[in-house]
Amino acid sequence: MPGSAEPYDQVVVFDDTEGETIVGRSPYNQVIVFDESEVEPIIAQVPPVDDRPGPDADRAYGDPPALDAYRGTIAEAPAQVAGPYGRVVADFTEAEGLLVVADPPPPAAPAGTGSLHTRTTGPEDRPPWWPESTGISFELEDAWRLPPPADIDTELPLPQTQVLSWLRAHRALITAAEKRRHVDRRAIAAAIAWEALVNVRSVSVRAVGAGKVHVDADVVHEIEEAGYLPRRTSGERRRILATPAGAIDYIAAIMAAKADAALPYGFDIRTRVDILTNEYQGRSLRAWKEHLAVKRDTVMVGENAMSPWSLRYLHYLELAVGNPLLP
Repeated sequence: MPGSAEPYDQVVVFDDTEGETIVGRSPYNQVIVFDESEVEPIIAQVPPVDDRPGPDADRAYGDPPALDAYRGTIAEAPAQVAGPYGRVVADFTEAEGLLVVADPPPPAAPAGTGSLHTRTTGPEDRPPWWPESTGISFELEDAWRLPPPADIDTELPLPQTQVLSWLRAHRALITAAEKRRHVDRRAIAAAIAWEALVNVRSVSVRAVGAGKVHVDADVVHEIEEAGYLPRRTSGERRRILATPAGAIDYIAAIMAAKADAALPYGFDIRTRVDILTNEYQGRSLRAWKEHLAVKRDTVMVGENAMSPWSLRYLHYLELAVGNPLLP
């Protein structure tokens, strides 16, 4: 902080606005300061629920729910305090409260990664496909508990490495959503990564879960009414969106509905990452159909911030979830 004489080794400050700050510790023992938004955050324990869709959940597709087998899937947090970041092997001793740092040998690159082993210890050696970020948004805060990618060299936990780890930990869910909904997995990953790394927030009263799906957005009600997902109450939807499986399925369903609507007008956008993300972040399903009905040219161009971002950092997304397997 300006004017402070205190050492801030391994301190991550996300934003310090005019409000009171919320201070907490990450599993790597760095102090993390989140900004307090205008809305008072509400913290509550959500009882576990069975979010398995009802018998009519798949009336638009006719097959059993593909994501149920992966419900709640997430990589386990590191079992010991020995951090995976090379220099970060930290614990606060009870006697002195001092940070103990060791220098273990750097881990070897995993077999088969070859030239993909990337060093990102400072801005000068980060590749052009490495996204910029100042923190991780609230919906992916559990990413700080994950081990970093073995093919990325870094001395401190970075938002980009942790979001990459989160996407890899949930790759099975994202791949299953691609297969079931027939939309590019990279677009699903882009929506999650952009919201986590670019649209960084400490709390939201409307959005829940990965990708910040708005619980009562018009497009959410529209895709449920169209049969892409079962109709749910706001409370049921909020609980489902709070799970990785539920959030990923809603993201994919929104993109699938937009892609299906475009087909009668001669546009196949199922592998157009820029257009899928543009419409995910953009208008309602009704507004999208109205736009297509009056569209006279044959060129699709993304117009919002998520669209060009998804193309610029496509390699980052591919490192996270791989390439699409669509016809």
